[in-house]
Amino acid sequence: MKIEALLEKLLSEKKEITEACKVSSGSIDFWERRAEELFSKMEESEDDFIFASDKVIEETCSSQLKEIDFLMKRMQFENSQLDLLEKKVEGLEETISQTLAEHAKKQKK
Repeated sequence: MKIEALLEKLLSEKKEITEACKVSSGSIDFWERRAEELFSKMEESEDDFIFASDKVIEETCSSQLKEIDFLMKRMQFENSQLDLLEKKVEGLEETISQTLAEHAKKQKK
C-alpha cells in the first residue's frame, strides 16, 4: 500500500475515534450536570427535613440516592469508554509515527 493511502486510512481512523471521544466527553458533561442538579435539589430538601419524620426523609433520600447511583455508574461507564478510545488514538499516533519514520529511512537510501 502506498504511504499516502496508508496515512490517509490511519488519519481517517484517528478522526473517527476523536469524534467518538467528543461524544463521550459530551455525555460525561451531561451526566455531571444532572448529578449537580440532583445534589442541589437534595441540599434544598435538607431544610424541609427539620420537621419531617424519619420515614419521609428516608423515602425522599432513597429515591435520590438511587438516581445518584445510576448517574455514577453511567459516568464510570462513559469514562472507561473514553479511556479506551484515547488508548486507540495513542496507538494510531504511534503507528503513524512509525510509518513516517520507516518512509523517511527508505527515502534516505
